[in-house]
Amino acid sequence: MTPSLAVRVWGVTAALLIAAAVAVGALVRTGAPRLYVGAGVLFLAYVSLQAYYAGGRFDVEADLLATDGRDLTDAPEIRAALLAVCARAGRPVPATVLVRMDVPGAKVGYDDGAPLLAVDHRLPAVVGPAGLRAIFAHELGHFGRDLHTDAVRLYLPQVVGFAAYWSALLAGRGPTVASLGSAAFLALASVSDRRAAAIRYALGLGVEPLALAASRYANRLEEYRADAYAARVVSAADLTEALYRIAAIATGDNDEDVAGPMPWDADRSPLVAAFATHPSVESRAEALGCELPAWVRPSRPHRDG
Repeated sequence: MTPSLAVRVWGVTAALLIAAAVAVGALVRTGAPRLYVGAGVLFLAYVSLQAYYAGGRFDVEADLLATDGRDLTDAPEIRAALLAVCARAGRPVPATVLVRMDVPGAKVGYDDGAPLLAVDHRLPAVVGPAGLRAIFAHELGHFGRDLHTDAVRLYLPQVVGFAAYWSALLAGRGPTVASLGSAAFLALASVSDRRAAAIRYALGLGVEPLALAASRYANRLEEYRADAYAARVVSAADLTEALYRIAAIATGDNDEDVAGPMPWDADRSPLVAAFATHPSVESRAEALGCELPAWVRPSRPHRDG
């Protein structure tokens, strides 16, 4: 019998927590100063806790800055769809802000522990009323189910990567080399740049990307869980249609839409697929037991199409 999605998500999360604990123990055993290790653990616990309260994948400040200044009362179609879905699901209506995303979509998180939904005001024009209800049902499916596990895993790959880097290159090299080497790794970790990440991965002997791939696998399982929840609240067909409509206009690197960056299988190399936060739209449709919508069958949108 295949383990449930929840069991697999928690299994991956627990495995990463254990790996991080073993990594911290290895740092201490190989001579890393206990004071520094303890301070690092406390700092990571603090930032992880902040991510936990924010739902892990939601930057409240950035999204509020991205608001276009419109009140929800200026978007009656969004308000009506949200009220209908919350009533059907028996869920309280989350606070909602209108923002501009790379691709029209929606996402959820927490603001000081209170549920918050961010919606691109262009979304109704893309997915229509039924699709809007389906997307909101999907986002509601994340509340109380996986936003916190995502936050728990957020920094664990870097912990195991640093431990591997320390053990291979810094252990026993003296305090000066150890301090400078640690500072260099932390500097690379603080830069949101793919080249910096590639250097960091190499220094950690490839351990960090392996842990990150495991975490992203759990992310994709969480998306399947939210899809299954939405299918129970509205319909699998409506959600599949909405996902395809969003994917049809998703281009380039974006991380805000519910279809995810590079939503089509045709655009995904094995490497991209391994580190994707969302499953491909085709995979999600298959999991929902739905076929391609009729309008997309002649040609699937992708980079080369």
